[in-house]
Amino acid sequence: MKIASIACYSIAAVALAYGATAGSKPPSEHKNNKPRPQEAVECSGWHALCSLATDCVYNQVFGFADCACWQVNEQHVVATSNIKNAAFGGAPIKEETQRRCTTAHPCALDEAPVCQAIKDLLQDDQWISTYSYRGWCENWDPVKCEGNHAGPWADCMTSPCEVVDSPKDPDRPLSCQCTVNMGPFVGTNGSCDDGNPNTVMSTIERFTWDFETNQFSFPWPGYEYVKGACAPVESDSLPTE
Repeated sequence: MKIASIACYSIAAVALAYGATAGSKPPSEHKNNKPRPQEAVECSGWHALCSLATDCVYNQVFGFADCACWQVNEQHVVATSNIKNAAFGGAPIKEETQRRCTTAHPCALDEAPVCQAIKDLLQDDQWISTYSYRGWCENWDPVKCEGNHAGPWADCMTSPCEVVDSPKDPDRPLSCQCTVNMGPFVGTNGSCDDGNPNTVMSTIERFTWDFETNQFSFPWPGYEYVKGACAPVESDSLPTE
């Protein structure tokens, strides 16, 4: 089996990726209506975008992938279940965000503790990878990567990044150290493999994308607008009785 070559959709990330903790259950599997942590929160400002990176170098000795990522300044999304406290110096940012932002009292733009934590790190030129829709329309071509096509993939959500002085790709000046997960994932560019046995793609876990409805499996901020923006200008068919 070839090693797969996510992004940042989140998709990046889908982010995308660029968006959920490996092995966690989809939101539909929660059996009660008690308030739960908000699945995703929105932040504004600068962030690293890795959800469309398909050529992350897989360091099998240390178990992480080095992804060359973009510097982006726009609204972005953080999956709260996948906040990596280690990227914030060990501070309990995940717990603080999930306690503050719930289904009963959701956080609006920049209200989540993780948003301020990302801005604080930028003051020291430390970057964090999250998810935004830059390049989505042209590059998001999801495929199921499962069975024999499952394998290692890079999970870059809230991974730490640093600026590279002389990057190989000048348009991707950030180097992000992303977690590598094993198992089914979503191929972001119409493929599960770029043909290079030493690279993996930055992407999302298989269950986070519904291939029947062509959308995320849980509420993901902004997708309803991006889906429309990417569609051709034409009338939709009226429902038949």
